[in-house]
Amino acid sequence: MSPTLLFRGELSRTSRIVVVAAALLLIPSAFLPVWKITLVAPQYPEGLSLAIYPHKVAGEIQEVNILNHYIGMKEIEPDEFPEFRFIPFLILRFLALAVLAALVARLEIGALGWIDFLIFGLVMLVDFQHWLYEYGHNLSPGAPISIKPFTPSFIGTTQVANFTVESWPAAGAIIMAIAGLLGPLALFFEWRRRGADTAPALES
Repeated sequence: MSPTLLFRGELSRTSRIVVVAAALLLIPSAFLPVWKITLVAPQYPEGLSLAIYPHKVAGEIQEVNILNHYIGMKEIEPDEFPEFRFIPFLILRFLALAVLAALVARLEIGALGWIDFLIFGLVMLVDFQHWLYEYGHNLSPGAPISIKPFTPSFIGTTQVANFTVESWPAAGAIIMAIAGLLGPLALFFEWRRRGADTAPALES
């Protein structure tokens, strides 16, 4: 079967169920934090946490901004992130495409939604890393404490002065990843079903 035909045709009942499951998973991911950043130091043994949602930054922002001031890092202001204005609408679009694909049972729509979602995820990771770079490199030269520019890892730990910065995916990102993996799963079901349908013809 050619790759073009693999992305075209009618979805089976099993694949439609998988697509609906992916759509349902996207609903809570729009309201849960997708990333969590924690700063741990001797003076903050329990850590200071920031939670990044699809539409906002929450957590101990004021305390973190006070610390940022000492090393010359600009304050975290949620209003300066334009991504928060359209990410919820993109999630809604992915949800609508998944529901539409299941309702009309068309693989083309489901494949389009999955590819769109995959590109969105990659762009958001690159965008997140960009913001981490910007915050760690645009340091004020007149800061009370002078440190070398740095880029916190978006996954893992980074040492900044006497702080250990931990950055890990949160529940929303994990759920989105599971929803994204259901796309290839539906494609696998279609590949097996179509392979079984064409087997008798090939044998004859």
